[in-house]
Amino acid sequence: MKKSASPSCSPRTAVAYARYSSAGQRDVSIEQQLQDIRAFASREGFTIVHEYADHARSGFKNVNARTAFQSMMKSAESGGFDTVLCWKVDRFGRNREESALFKGRLRRFGVKVLYAMEPIPEGSAGVLLEGMLEATAEWYSRQLSENVTRGMMDNARRCLYNGQAVLGYERGSDGRYAIQPEEAAVVRNIFSLYCSGLSAAAIARQLNDQGVKSSRGFPFTPQGVLRIVGNERYIGVYVWGSVRIQDGMPPIIERSVFEEAQRMKKKTARHVEQGVVDYLLTGKAFCGHCGAAMVGDSGTSGNGNRIYYYSCIDRKHRKSCSKKSIRKDRLEDAVISFVLDYVLSDSQIEKTADVVMALQAEEMKTSPLAAMEAEYEEAKKKVDNVNKAIAAGIWNASTASMLKELEDEAETLRVSCETLRYSQSQLLDRDRVLFFLRQFTKGDRSDPLLRRHIIETFINAVYVFDDHLKLVINNCENNERFPLEDFPDECSDNDTSGVPNVLYPNTRITIYRIAI
Repeated sequence: MKKSASPSCSPRTAVAYARYSSAGQRDVSIEQQLQDIRAFASREGFTIVHEYADHARSGFKNVNARTAFQSMMKSAESGGFDTVLCWKVDRFGRNREESALFKGRLRRFGVKVLYAMEPIPEGSAGVLLEGMLEATAEWYSRQLSENVTRGMMDNARRCLYNGQAVLGYERGSDGRYAIQPEEAAVVRNIFSLYCSGLSAAAIARQLNDQGVKSSRGFPFTPQGVLRIVGNERYIGVYVWGSVRIQDGMPPIIERSVFEEAQRMKKKTARHVEQGVVDYLLTGKAFCGHCGAAMVGDSGTSGNGNRIYYYSCIDRKHRKSCSKKSIRKDRLEDAVISFVLDYVLSDSQIEKTADVVMALQAEEMKTSPLAAMEAEYEEAKKKVDNVNKAIAAGIWNASTASMLKELEDEAETLRVSCETLRYSQSQLLDRDRVLFFLRQFTKGDRSDPLLRRHIIETFINAVYVFDDHLKLVINNCENNERFPLEDFPDECSDNDTSGVPNVLYPNTRITIYRIAI
């Protein structure tokens, strides 16, 4: 991942991103979002240089299907804008882990995310509020998914067609799977070729040369061929999730042929072990000697075991820094333990909740609702004036067109006001803030997802020295990284006993020094 030191765009340059989840919604959902985003941009002084929209794309499932979102992320690397404007938090995404990853990428490109209809304060309160809104959105998405899944599970127990396309089958008149003759012939051919010793890649090439398509209408791949020859539905086993029912659907392949294909598959399969190491502090860990990024690194110990490190990129590539590498688990464990044991201690959680509530109240003073309501009242007056003119006998095509435009504008403003009122009614009370913060302390601190959430929510930067760390907690202005050169002088004079010292306490910057 390349890192952009600073965006090349002019200040206050933004793109709009809108999304709706299902085909059951209408395009007006997108247009309404964009109208509110444009109004927000106008009020806040942003220039929108491009608008991205994903139609009927879930914010919880595979983000790769959101093509406009992926295009926006790619454009962010070029520095063409410094802000992404969304309608609400759940439009960016309903999967907290993916949202954190993509916001981290945007942050490394110098791009922040703002929401037109959900006021979120700057600093640590904003980070926590945004996290809670994301958690609520994910909960809603999961609840919806659970309700849908419950109905599909009931269908599965009755062996009904559950919307899952399988090559060789179609939905029958009784709602169950029925054999589709032309596609079934393709399946039988695949099994025959595979059992004869032809490779999956060769079979895929042959099918593609013949113009045959998969169940989703795409060309065949070797992986797709292997999935077919390993699919026990073809011997009549109904499979959906955890449901597995023998003779639940009509077979296409004889069991002896299927078993022969499994023997061939086991014989020719190549097992490649691929381990992906997740460096949780990427983009947040920096060298205490020179300020450069600490990047993931690895080496082999004397007994052949793989060891993972964070290394100063200047030392790694340019040899211009003397900073020693630090074991990945040692650094991440130190940060996670400090947050859980100190930042999220009972007394600190109470203080944090007070800060969140105070900043939320302050943010409400600048809410766009009052201005939007004034615009709505003004629009209604204009509609009334035109109606009075019509009542007085002034009526022509121009008057009719003007009335239609004014009524549309008034309706748009009315909907925006109602939406914003609802958003503000959902603001957090102190008990919800406390509940959210305490959830971090109840999990298993070795859980990778919990560790990532903790780092994304609370850590602004970690400066790594040879015998201690300096942690900057997420209450910096705009949550931009606090640079090494701006550390107060007293940071270098504190002890390394492991007892945290809160430095710079009278500003929006909180720095802790801990021994390692």
